[in-house]
Amino acid sequence: MVILARTELRVAARDGEQLLLTAGLPVLLLVFFSVVDVLPTGSTDPIDFLVPGIVTLALLSTGFVRLAIGLGFDRSFGALDRYAVSPVGVIDFLGSRALAASMIVAIQLVVLLGLGVALGWRPELHPAVAGVVSLASVGFFALGLFVGSVTEGLRALAVANTLYVVLLLFSGIVFDLSELPDGLSALTRLLPTTATAELLRATTTGSAGEGRYWVVLAAWALAGPALAVRFFRWR
Repeated sequence: MVILARTELRVAARDGEQLLLTAGLPVLLLVFFSVVDVLPTGSTDPIDFLVPGIVTLALLSTGFVRLAIGLGFDRSFGALDRYAVSPVGVIDFLGSRALAASMIVAIQLVVLLGLGVALGWRPELHPAVAGVVSLASVGFFALGLFVGSVTEGLRALAVANTLYVVLLLFSGIVFDLSELPDGLSALTRLLPTTATAELLRATTTGSAGEGRYWVVLAAWALAGPALAVRFFRWR
């Protein structure tokens, strides 16, 4: 599993487009929106609002988009067929992807949190923040596995990027949910990205966060893997 994870990390380091999505875009958005006051963030200080939202975006990019697209193209190019006849089991294969994603997430957190502090962010971390990151990572990884299991190649690319844009725009990641119409705002509160962003904002200001968001995030973290395992196939 560890060897496979190392290989996955080497592939990730050579993939310029995915590096731009998982590393470059969150950094660019954080810097831009923290120095240009164009987003409605309610009564919250822009940097306090933005950092948790951008961290959520980074978790989504690494856990969901990167896995869904990579798995989709692996299936399209026949790489999964070769794994199917190799000694590598499903657990080792998926575990290596999860381990590689966890390492990338750890690097992203160091970079984004450090950049946030440099831009004036002063968090008051609650111990529950680790639970938020863990649950979100599991949920996003499982959703990426599901999309990569039911689509392949360019279709996986299209589906993953479309969902990425939709979740970016309608999850309160870069603007306050109160800016949305009431019906749409209520619907977006059921999304894992919304729950992650809201809980990160709470747990980085010394609070444990609202119970309803914990319920939503935990539900996605439980349902996502079950859905992914149900639909995952080598071929």
